[in-house]
Amino acid sequence: MRPSAAVLHGLLQLGRYNHSSAHPGLRGHLHRNAIEICFLVKGRQTYRVGGDFYRLRGGDVFVTFPDEVHDTGGLPEEKGVLYWMVLGVPERGGSFLGLPASEGAAISRALRGLPCRHFRGSWKMKEHLDTFTRLHNGGGGPLRSCTMANLAVAFLLEVVACARNKTPRQPARSLAPVLEHIAAHLGDPLSIPELALRAGLSEPRFKVRFKEETGVPPGEYVQRARIEEARRRLDAGDTSITRVAFDLGFSSSQYFSTVFKRFTGRSPRDG
Repeated sequence: MRPSAAVLHGLLQLGRYNHSSAHPGLRGHLHRNAIEICFLVKGRQTYRVGGDFYRLRGGDVFVTFPDEVHDTGGLPEEKGVLYWMVLGVPERGGSFLGLPASEGAAISRALRGLPCRHFRGSWKMKEHLDTFTRLHNGGGGPLRSCTMANLAVAFLLEVVACARNKTPRQPARSLAPVLEHIAAHLGDPLSIPELALRAGLSEPRFKVRFKEETGVPPGEYVQRARIEEARRRLDAGDTSITRVAFDLGFSSSQYFSTVFKRFTGRSPRDG
């Protein structure tokens, strides 16, 4: 979905990407007198603000405050699904999302005063944004604007609540042995049934739990881990592309190159 023009006063932009492969990264930019909220539905993504890097996984929220220069730190927009929302900070007494001035000012103050910029979100956020997008792209109606305003406010209140009650983003202990096994056996076949058995979970429950804790399905996690290790080895320059591909369990160097580009946006041969 391309960025949408404002449909509510104060909502400057709403956008969504759904990348099946890596895309060129964001260059440094800022939003004057505006806050940007990114919600990564699934996948991974890196952002940089003021020299600090923030590594997001599915279910994370990332916020940039007014006039902060930010980018993806020279890295691509990764494979995944992400919503972003840009909100203008209202002037004193100005309208915000159709709310009474005092209520709009209260939400604006809460957003500007968030205790952190990177935190775990909730899946209520996805429900609000999905419904908002469907209404925006659908036909009009007498209740459409009212419903969209309520959804936007509900989303922002959920952002504030999650930031104030942020939960650890580390994987659950029950998955730690599985993640350690993956890291130690990147060149071996790693089937979902085997990994589920190691976690002591049924295969359906394992898939759900794994995605909840890591932000991506187990198969994608394994591929990402292999590509990260491949990038490390290739950057070290002490082995060939073909050797790296076969050492990490890829059936051919051609398939390895395809997967590598899907996740990094570049060829293994690129420096």
